Amino acid sequence: MPSSLRVVRFRSGDAPEVLAQAWRLRYRVFKEQLGWEINSADLLEFDGFDRNAIHCAVLENNRVVGYWRSLPTTDTYLLEASFPDLLGGQVPKSASVWEISRFAVAPGAKRSREIGKLLVREIAAFGRDVKASELIAVTDPVFERFVKLCGLRIERIAGPMVVGKGHEGDVEAVVILCNIDAPTLEAVGLSLHAA
Repeated sequence: MPSSLRVVRFRSGDAPEVLAQAWRLRYRVFKEQLGWEINSADLLEFDGFDRNAIHCAVLENNRVVGYWRSLPTTDTYLLEASFPDLLGGQVPKSASVWEISRFAVAPGAKRSREIGKLLVREIAAFGRDVKASELIAVTDPVFERFVKLCGLRIERIAGPMVVGKGHEGDVEAVVILCNIDAPTLEAVGLSLHAA
């Protein structure tokens, strides 16, 4: 019988050991697997956005096997600071819009599809819980397709645009937007109001 998956949300100072595992996972996915040109140290991938983020991790046997983070667009966030050209410099700044970034599933995880779907569902639940009207993300077309396959209702609002190099050549980015409303939540098995 497979072990259970557990979802935790936390801020940087609340769960340092979980965050350290998440940074290791991010390094494995973004630096080793994808070959992105991003800052890293000691086999960890972290940046200045982590401090103010709300982090989400999927744990299996107390090991981080999935992850994403979210930032309010009222603060400086990844799309605004690193990829504003994707939106022609017109990035959202609103208390009701949050950014999702650094979505990762452990390479080689036996239950990777289940972990990914759980993370996508949790993105929608998070949006509902923080009373966001929209979630925005800069991501690659592969993740965009996966999110759609999971049932999350999204719209591409920019891209694709080449934003760097990776192991497979050019890294393309798109910007996706997700309205947090009853149809979106129902599409991933959630209600508009938390239980």
